[in-house]
Amino acid sequence: MKNKMRDRKWVISENEKAEKIKEYLLQMGGEERSVSSPSEIWRVKFSDSTFIYYKKGTLYSTPSNSEDFAVKEAWDYVDKIVGPIFIHPSKEFLIGLDETGKGELIGHIHLVGVLIPAELFHTLYELVNTADTKKSHTFDYWDDIFRKISSFINEGVEFLEEKIPPWHVDRYNLNKIMDIVYQRILASFFRKIDIFKCRIVIDDYGVGSTLKRFLNFLEKQGAEIIVSQKSDDTYLEAKIASVLAKRSREFVIKKINEDPAFKINGLSVGSGNAGNKKTMEWVEAWHASGKEWPWFIKRSFSPIRRIEGSRDKVKKATPPIRENLLSEDFKRNFDEGKLDIRVLSIVCPSCGAISKAVFFTTNEEGFAARCPQCKKPLKELNFTLRYYCGFIIPDSNIINRGLLGKDLEKSRFFEDFTILIPGIVRYECDTKGGKKEFERLAKFASISRIKLKEVGEFNPNKFKNLTSQQKDDLIIETCIKENAILLSADKQVKGIAVSRDIFMISAL
Repeated sequence: MKNKMRDRKWVISENEKAEKIKEYLLQMGGEERSVSSPSEIWRVKFSDSTFIYYKKGTLYSTPSNSEDFAVKEAWDYVDKIVGPIFIHPSKEFLIGLDETGKGELIGHIHLVGVLIPAELFHTLYELVNTADTKKSHTFDYWDDIFRKISSFINEGVEFLEEKIPPWHVDRYNLNKIMDIVYQRILASFFRKIDIFKCRIVIDDYGVGSTLKRFLNFLEKQGAEIIVSQKSDDTYLEAKIASVLAKRSREFVIKKINEDPAFKINGLSVGSGNAGNKKTMEWVEAWHASGKEWPWFIKRSFSPIRRIEGSRDKVKKATPPIRENLLSEDFKRNFDEGKLDIRVLSIVCPSCGAISKAVFFTTNEEGFAARCPQCKKPLKELNFTLRYYCGFIIPDSNIINRGLLGKDLEKSRFFEDFTILIPGIVRYECDTKGGKKEFERLAKFASISRIKLKEVGEFNPNKFKNLTSQQKDDLIIETCIKENAILLSADKQVKGIAVSRDIFMISAL
C-alpha cells in the first residue's frame, strides 16, 4: 500500500504569481482541466495531484503519493514563488500557545501549549498545512491530525492542555487565569529545555501584566517572544497548538451530543456556537422544558441571558487567586520559569506559619483546608493551587475511603484539578471501595468536573513483591516527576513526603 502525503495549500497575494505557477505546471507536463465551481479560476492535473487556484487567492494541491517526486518538486517550486506559509525556525525549539472555546456558548476554554524540535518543522508542516482552524469540523477530522502529530512524541514533540470551566468563565475575568495557566505550561516545558533555545509564540488573547512580566524575563534570558493575533496563520507552532485545542474541544462536544441526558425533543447541542442554528434550537427547547441549565452552558453569555429575560449587566469578579498564600521561594521560582513541587510551601495569612503540608477537615458543608499550626481555614487555597499547580496524586488510602468523590459531591474543593492515578495506587485499590471510587471519579471526569489520568507503569507482578516503604517511594517519585501535590491520609506517607520536600494535603 502506497503512503499518501497530505494535501498542501498556499495563499497567493498576486495573480501574476499564480499564472507563473500555472505556466510551470503546464510546461512540466500538467494538463489543464475545466473548473468545477464558480469559486475556481483554474485547475491543472499534475501527475497524481490536482492544483486548484481559487478566486479568494488560495492555491490548493490534492494529496499525492509520497513516492511521486514530481509533485514534491512542484510544491518546492511554489514555495519559492509564494514563500512559505509559516515562518521558518529561528531557534532550536518552537513553543506555541493557543486556545479555543472562549467565545462559544457551550463548553470549556481549552488552552494548549506545544513544544516542537526545529528539525521536525518541515515534517509537521506537511501534516497541518491545510488544517483550517477557522472552520467547524468533526471530531474525527481533528483527531486524525492529532494522531499524526502525536506519533512524533518519541521524537521530542510535547503538548500540554488546561481547561477553564464554564462556571469560571461566568464568574471571573479570564486574563489573570489564562496568564497563570500559560506561564505554568511554559515552566513545565523549561524543566527539559533551556529558555534561550526557544521561540515562543502566543496567540494574543489580551495578554495581561502577569504573563507580560514573565515574557519579559524570558526575553532577557535569550528566548524569542512573539505575541500576535492570528498567529496560527504565520507560525507553525501556534497552528499546531490551535489544532490540538480544537481537537480537545470537539471531543467534549461530541460526548455531550452523544449523551441521551442532554437531548431534548430529539435535539442535541450541535456545534456549541451561538451562531449554529442547531445549537440555538436546542437552547430554546431546553429552556422551555423548565430544566436547570446543564454544567456546560456559559450562563453569562448574551443568548442565554436574552432567553432568560435578564437585563442586568454582567459583572465579573477578579479570580480569587491568592498569591499571598504561596511562599516567596515558590513565587520567585515560578517567575523564573522553574516549576518544582518541592519548592512549594503555604503561608497562613492568620498566623504567618510557613508549611509544606496543610490538612483538610469535613463538616456538613464539605471539605475545608486548614493551617496545621493555628487550624484556621485557608480560604481560596484550592482555587490558587488549581491554577498554579493543577495536579493531585491521591494515595490508596484516599481512594479506598472515597474521599475525593465525597468532596466532589459536596464542597468541590478538588474540582477542576487533574487527578493522577499512579500504577501502584491503581493496584492497591483493587478493592470494592476502590473500584466504586474509580467509577465515581470516572463519572465526574466524563462531565469535565475533573480530569482523570493514569500515570506510570501498571505491573502487578512487580508491585506484589514491594514493601510498604517501596510502594510509598513510588508514589513520592511520581509526585516529583509530575509536579503534583500529594493527597494522603497516611501519617507515614506524610512524614516521608515532607522529608523529601513534597507539598501535600493531609486528610485526618
